[in-house]
This record gives sequence, structure tokens and C-alpha cells, in this order.
Amino acid sequence: MFLNLFNRNIMVRYYSFSIFLFLIFHFSGIVGQENLYMPKEIKRAYEKGTRSFDGKPGKNYFQNRTDYSIQAEFDPDTRLLQGKEKITYTNNSPDTLKSVVIRLYPDILKKGNRRNQFIDPNDVTDGVEIVKLIVKGVELEPEKLNRVGTNLIFRLPEPLPPDGATNFLIEWKYTFQANTNIREGRYHETTYFIAYWYPKVAVYDDIEGWNRHIYNGEQEFYNEYGDFDVKITVPENYLVWSSGIMQNGEDILNKKIWDRLENSKLSSDIIHVVDSKDIAKGKLTKKDGSNTWHFKAENLPDFAFALSNNYLWDATSLQLGNKRVHVNAVYHESSNDFHEVAEISKETIRLLSDSVMQTEFPYPQMTAFNGHFGMEFPMMVNDGDAENRNGTLFVTAHEITHSYFPFYVGTNEQKYAWMDEGLVTFLPKVIEDALSDDEGYHAFSQSLRTYAYYAGSKYDVPIMVPSSQLTGPTYMYISYSRAAVAFYVLQNILGYELFQKCLVEFIDRWRGKHPTGYDFFYTFENVSKQNLNWFWEPWFFEFGYPDLAINSIEQNEDQFSVEVERIGRFPAPVNLIITYQDGSEESVQRNANIWKDAGLIKYVKFITKKKVKKVEINTLTVPDTNPKNNIFIVDE
Repeated sequence: MFLNLFNRNIMVRYYSFSIFLFLIFHFSGIVGQENLYMPKEIKRAYEKGTRSFDGKPGKNYFQNRTDYSIQAEFDPDTRLLQGKEKITYTNNSPDTLKSVVIRLYPDILKKGNRRNQFIDPNDVTDGVEIVKLIVKGVELEPEKLNRVGTNLIFRLPEPLPPDGATNFLIEWKYTFQANTNIREGRYHETTYFIAYWYPKVAVYDDIEGWNRHIYNGEQEFYNEYGDFDVKITVPENYLVWSSGIMQNGEDILNKKIWDRLENSKLSSDIIHVVDSKDIAKGKLTKKDGSNTWHFKAENLPDFAFALSNNYLWDATSLQLGNKRVHVNAVYHESSNDFHEVAEISKETIRLLSDSVMQTEFPYPQMTAFNGHFGMEFPMMVNDGDAENRNGTLFVTAHEITHSYFPFYVGTNEQKYAWMDEGLVTFLPKVIEDALSDDEGYHAFSQSLRTYAYYAGSKYDVPIMVPSSQLTGPTYMYISYSRAAVAFYVLQNILGYELFQKCLVEFIDRWRGKHPTGYDFFYTFENVSKQNLNWFWEPWFFEFGYPDLAINSIEQNEDQFSVEVERIGRFPAPVNLIITYQDGSEESVQRNANIWKDAGLIKYVKFITKKKVKKVEINTLTVPDTNPKNNIFIVDE
């Protein structure tokens, strides 16, 4: 998810971190990988063989599965959303399950529940009403349903053994919020993006068993994979877009609109499926009354949908190998930038597949919805208007790149937000640069500036502190800026080609699975054939920051010696801009490998025979926290 660090009104408290946390990170080791701290619950996974030290899923790795068949109805006037669903839950674990945890995310608005985000007082509700819950033919009594925050926990009438499956039938209803926009919301009175709406089974994994994290509006999600068969009933002339593939559009849509939509699936041009004239006519669907839209999707971790009776709809497509990806942008006519978003989305998907990820875009469809801020969902993004075109490039590329992390690769955003937000802040910067028409724009320099501002401050804690323990500016800074810069340094150490090789292998190993941060570390070491502890330890496990200084410039006979000192603990690349007495300039670069032997190397020297006038560290390309020691001018 994209949230602007500078513009966001932070209304939550900051958790302080004690000396105890410092000691934990500095005086622990792990079996098989010396020097890297590992929590005991993750150690046990390696001991049980569900994970392996080569970075691959272990021989005993397991993953449960949740398949959904949902029928829902939404009234835009009353905002009542009600539905019933059949959940088929398959227990692939070696454990016998006696209870189940269900996510009720709309309960973040329930009176009395804790949350780390501001909500409009008028949106406080009584939470999700569970009308009926039937487990394997047995209807559970309300008093047997335990509500804890946004979780619903109940005991199974019969334990679910390993390799067993069971069915849950749930009927529910709740009132969707009118004014509060936390990753979803109401826009332009009659337009809705609905994201966290159906009772959802939590993840049961090899690390902690049932995931019981309570959603507070800040940390994001950790979801199990499954198939979705979803039917959504809305009034006439409301269009619906979703994480699934539309099954019955021809039966619902006005014929002209349907024909345009079908043409867009085979065209690389932008086709205006619904334009302002269509909105004015008010005949977007065929019949009066209501329509039930049918969608299907395979092996997704989540499912969102949106509806509107006044949004424009652009569509196009692109060919990737043997697959054609359908791209949609839906937006209000007052939007400043969404008229370009279909094209930007298409080019983002092309560049992700061909070069940035070097892995074919995992889904057959993408819909960019004009809402607020930026938030990712399988095959959908909810993005607001940006301040300028570069901002539009950023939020579009960022959110679409989330298709790989945390969706194709099912990372746990509650523990390791850096695994998706950090990668997705860093990797698409080349896309932003490629698509920008601003010659002076260098997308990643903003991440370096943000990092330099916060590094070494009270907000700067080790990346491996679980994201669920972070809040406010610390959560944002660690998950996005510090993590993105860490990946930037890692790429500098390995070189572009080897970094890409490691990344592609990580994606291939863990697609459709749930990696931890250690699986990432070990995959990169396994593929690169390098021990990278000297990099992982400072950047991911320790307090500290990079700080380079121009220590001295000495003239010895006919040559000048420039000495750069590494003051900060963290390794970083060196990029110097040397200005000579004759007015010429030269860029001198060394990658961060020069600091690999941290116990011995504190300085690096650069030799030149030309007379030096000034030397400065190029902070547009180097993470550095102290600008005061970055420039050295030779006395004349």
C-alpha cells in the first residue's frame, strides 16, 4: 500500500523500544546460519523440516486451502451488505485442528474495538452480524462464537484431522461505512470500493499455527489461497468490477458497452468502454430492477470488488507469451490523471514481465480504480489522484507491482511488511523513470532522501522487528524507505544480473506459498553462492545507519589521494563527484563490497593524477545520513 509519509495525518502513538529489544537482536544465534538471530518459533520450523536452510520450502512444508462460494447483495442507498457463503476448508497440516479462526475485518468499526486509524464517529457500528454459522451440518449457537477484536473463533463440532476437509456455511450482514476510508470506502456519493467484506478463514501455518493478529487498520494482511465463485447483486445501472473474471457480462451490460469491452480484450489501443455520454444516458445495463454479477477466480489470496453508476471505463490489453492480459481503468470524470492510467498500467505490466521481475505477470486481468491513496488487491488497485504525473506513475507502478508481492508470493505483511512494501518501493523505480516525461526525474532519489531524513532517529529500528510491533512513522519508514534502500544496496553488492537471478528464483520457489524473511535471505545466499551475513546483520537486524565522509585529500608528488571514511556501521556504495581545477568533472564509483571485511576496512582511497578542486559524495545515488561531511574543497 502507498501512503505519503509527509502528507499523511498520523494520529497514532509511537511504540518505544527498550534496551531489552537491543539485547535480543545482538546476542542470539541460529542453527545452520551463524550470527543471524532467529526467533524460536521459526527455528522450530527448520527443525521440523517445513523450511530449509537453502531457502527452499522444506520436505515437510504444508499449506492449507480455503475455497469460497459467495452470494452477496449490496444496497448503495442504505449501504447494507449481506451475504451467505460456503467455505471448503482443507487441512493439509500434520495437526488435528479443534478450532477455527475467522476474520471479520469490518469489525474494525465495531464500537469498543481497538484501532490505529481515525474513523468518523458516525461510522461506528455494532460490527458484523453473524446470522447463521453451520459447520458440517451442525448450526453453532451464538454463545459458542468467541469474538476477539476482528476475529471470530469457534470450536469445531468434530476435530479436523490431517488431510481432512470440512465445510462452513455462514450468513452475515453489516452496514458499510459512509465516511471512513481505510483502504476502501465510498466516493462521489454512489461509488464504492469494498475490500474487507466477507468472513474469511485465517492462515494456519507451520510457524505459529492459527494467525490471530487483530486488524487495527495499520498493518496489512496475511491470507490463504483458494478459488472464488462470487455473485454480487446490485441495482440497475451499477457497474461492478472485481478480483474475478466476469462470467455473465453479456447478459447484464448494454450491448454497445459489452461490444466495446470485448473489443478491448483483443486491442492494444485504449477503448472507452463507458464514456460521459453513456453516463448521461443512464442506460448502462439492460434491464430494470437489479442485476446479479457473476465472477470467478482461481488460486487467489483475497477478493475485492467495486461498483459505480457514474464512473468512466477505459480498457486495453497486452500480449504476454501465450496469455493476453486485460487492463481496465475506472474513474470519475473529474479526475486529473486517470485518463492516462489504463495506458500506464499496461506499460507497467509489460515492463514488470519483461525486465523488472523477469517473470510473466501472474494474472489475466488488472483493474485500476479511482479511489484514494493507494492500495493493492488481487487483480485490482484502489488509487487516488496524485499531485502530478510522476506521482501517478509512482502509485500506479507501486500498487500493480504488489501483484507479485504479497499476492503471487504470499508474504506475511503483518510480520514482514518490508518483504512486499520494500521490494515494491524499490523495484518499479525503473518503470517510473522509463515512463516519466520529466528528464530531471530520478525516482529512487526520493527514497534516499526520506531514508537519510529518518535514519538514526527515534523512528529507526531494525527491519526484522515484526511489523505488528510497529506503528505510525516507524511502521511507514521501516517498511518502505529503509527496506527499499536495503534492497538497493543488496543489488549494488550483487550486481544487477545476479540480483535478478536471485529474485526470479525466490519468486519461482515461493509462488503460491508463504515465505518468511529467512527464506528470502537463504535463497539469495543459495543462488549467489555468497555468505551475505555481513550485509544482512547491519541492514536488517541492527540499529545503525550508513555515513560516509570525505576524510582528506592529499597531494603526493604528481598525484592526488582522496580518502573516504566509513563512519556509520552500515555498508553502502561509494559514488564520488570529483571536480578538477580545469573545471572538468568525473564520477568515481565503488560498490558496497569494499566494506565486506568490516573489521579491517574503515577507509578507501581513490588516486588521480589530475589536480583536484572539490570532492563530494553523490547523495542522489548513495544512502548517507550526515551531509556535513560529504564535501571536501581543496584550499588554493
